[in-house]
Amino acid sequence: MIVVIPTMPVRAMSRNVAVSAGSFFAAAARCEEQSLITSGQTDDLLRALDPYLSKSDKTNMEAGRARGDKDSQVFVESEKKWVSFTPDVTSCYRVQGVLDDYRTQLGE
Repeated sequence: MIVVIPTMPVRAMSRNVAVSAGSFFAAAARCEEQSLITSGQTDDLLRALDPYLSKSDKTNMEAGRARGDKDSQVFVESEKKWVSFTPDVTSCYRVQGVLDDYRTQLGE
């Protein structure tokens, strides 16, 4: 469930990658709501990523996040399908790892 977001504004992500990233951030927010990861880091990370995202990246990520929030799902880009996401210790541990990877890519 790792989504790679480029940290240089060279070109836009594919639509599927951006939708997947948005759905992942919806999942991260759900983990925060359940106090399974540190609260507030999802929005902080999105703000830090903002300068590196194209307009289409932002639009597609917002669409993925909206559907992820609404349906409690994440879009798995490699499988090209939506799968259910239930925040629990194991899934949120993986989510935290991805958030940490993003922070590392940003040099935070």
